[in-house]
Amino acid sequence: MAEPDEPRPAHNPRMHQGGKLSFRSRVQELEEDPGEFLVLGGKNPPALHELVPAGWDDIEIEIGPGKGAFVVAATEAKPDTFLLGIEAASGYAELAAVKLKQSGRDNGLFLVDNGKLYLQDRVDDSDLAAVHVYFPDPWPKRRHAGRRFFTDDVLPVLARAIRDHGFLYFASDNAAYAGQVARVMGSAVDFVRDVDEEARVLAAGPGHAFTPTNFERKYIEQGRVIRRYAFRRLPR
Repeated sequence: MAEPDEPRPAHNPRMHQGGKLSFRSRVQELEEDPGEFLVLGGKNPPALHELVPAGWDDIEIEIGPGKGAFVVAATEAKPDTFLLGIEAASGYAELAAVKLKQSGRDNGLFLVDNGKLYLQDRVDDSDLAAVHVYFPDPWPKRRHAGRRFFTDDVLPVLARAIRDHGFLYFASDNAAYAGQVARVMGSAVDFVRDVDEEARVLAAGPGHAFTPTNFERKYIEQGRVIRRYAFRRLPR
């Protein structure tokens, strides 16, 4: 909390001002500067083509990467792919960016912004090989339902941003939310569930899709059932 004589940070209309975001922002102070591996989006974040260096044919985005376990692993597993993690909590994004910097790899980046809005207004048609959404907050209270990533308006956003035969990868321990996503994505005219792809990426190991994430490790230790889906973008 800001001291009485400190100016309050300006409201950013791209961000939800909810308690969960405040909680996710409270991480330890970092001794290392994340440097160019972290971009603070602000009210007018740079477009995807401004963030990603020229020459990358395959670009993937993770929405809500938290502490960055998947993005960091994916930069190693897929050296020919550029990974962008879009995280609403600046503290987590900074921590993740430091980890990526320490890895010595340059095919990744973290951005502080609203992930759904970024896909909607900063990504061009067919720019993405994949979108990853792992353990998103289910926002179980009815008054917060609009804060979910998977609302009615997200299908056309995903269909526009993901290229033909690209993928949406999703994982959750929340049975109700996973069921909702399976129904919504399963009925979409632009996507089809691909169980062969689900098996392939799991067999390929960490960094390809679904794993690793901090939530996954925690929930496996707790014995929770994790549901994982891959939805392929059908040709236009």
